[in-house]
Amino acid sequence: MTLPSPMEAAVVGVTFRGSHYPSNIFAIGRASALTNRPIRALLEREPDNPVDPNAIRVVVGDQHVGYLSARLAEKLSPNIDGGEPWLATVDRVIVSPENVDQPGLRLLIYPKSWVENKLRNK
Repeated sequence: MTLPSPMEAAVVGVTFRGSHYPSNIFAIGRASALTNRPIRALLEREPDNPVDPNAIRVVVGDQHVGYLSARLAEKLSPNIDGGEPWLATVDRVIVSPENVDQPGLRLLIYPKSWVENKLRNK
């Protein structure tokens, strides 16, 4: 299945990642603002996940920060399992005025081939 590129996606489950939340998400936001460069996020298949065999976890730096949604993982996991490399960068940290202590994280996700085509056509 051909998926649109790049895709914007929320990282789900960030509040369940233990005692590091929300400071870990705020740290990602600060690092992004200070470096003014994209921060890479790794998309790692987790086929043995007891809740979702299509699970794709999101890792930033050395921290597992959450997952792609089950709906997106269902579409993307066959591509990753088939050997197509996908990349992700942090798009932004989202902070709601109603829940300032519960930030969220959004990614841009794209196949490696999309990046290579963009670089070739510069």
